[in-house]
Amino acid sequence: MSWADQSASALYAAACGAAANRALRRAGDLQGVVMIGSGYALSTSLPIVTFEDMTLALALRQGEPPYDSLSQADASRWLARQKGIYEGSRGCCAASDWAAESIRSDYGIAADKVHAVGVGRNIEAGRAERDWSVPRFLFVGADWRRKRGAAVVKAFEIVRQRHPEATLDLVGQHPPIEAAGVTGYGVLPLGSPEGQRRYRDLLRQATCFLMPSSHEPFGIAYVDAGATGLASIGTTVGGAPDAIGDGGRAVDPADEGALVDAMLELAVPETARRLGQLAFEHTAPLTWQAVGERLLRAMRPQGVDVEPLADFLQPVHGGAV
Repeated sequence: MSWADQSASALYAAACGAAANRALRRAGDLQGVVMIGSGYALSTSLPIVTFEDMTLALALRQGEPPYDSLSQADASRWLARQKGIYEGSRGCCAASDWAAESIRSDYGIAADKVHAVGVGRNIEAGRAERDWSVPRFLFVGADWRRKRGAAVVKAFEIVRQRHPEATLDLVGQHPPIEAAGVTGYGVLPLGSPEGQRRYRDLLRQATCFLMPSSHEPFGIAYVDAGATGLASIGTTVGGAPDAIGDGGRAVDPADEGALVDAMLELAVPETARRLGQLAFEHTAPLTWQAVGERLLRAMRPQGVDVEPLADFLQPVHGGAV
């Protein structure tokens, strides 16, 4: 069975719920529970908040594996289960307003119960002083197809006609690429000190980050980039605009010309520098510490003063091309 088929199964969900309930009982004195995802129900009197970057309704609308293999009956049962979990939770937290709006509109959950809390960074690279005079693009994507790596390489070839000194660095599960100005680094595991060091160096050397996915639930990589003062080119489909804000451009994945236009815009040193500053400012509240505070604010455990905690995120509509 695929992961989606397993998750749709009522028996699988019941087994997961039973295992989680046993773990809660063993844990002893708790004040609340954060559910990563909403695939199974819990039997507890503790306050629960859910936390995810994409709802099942949104995933089904993308029509991509593994969700495209679900039958209508399985999808309906899973949607009903997710709705029940949302209804039984004290708060429903989402990485972006894109996912939060789905919880409100697709599942009918009251707006005052649904909150956008963002995500944190994978690495702390620090703000970088970089050479803005030569365009240096950085693409990162484990899923070459969904992240639209081939479109990035094609667009870069056009951009390089105007900026022959420009370079493109590729990180992730990319195929062998032999093109002028393009360097492939393959997968850089974040669990490896060497992988982290190389990724950090590439972020600090680049002048523009690229991940124009067909859809992106949020995109921690945009946050990693912005935290170093690096602007991003992302996608209009999903939560990426909340991750990028005004610190970059979101492009329609169906419009390849828009990707070229955005890359040409960010190839201008002063524009890249200015949007990089906006990206740095935008990502300041996107830390795991702040996310934890927002989850706690939504949970409202007994005896905890939530007033000093980080506020929920407001919808952001970043620059679109």
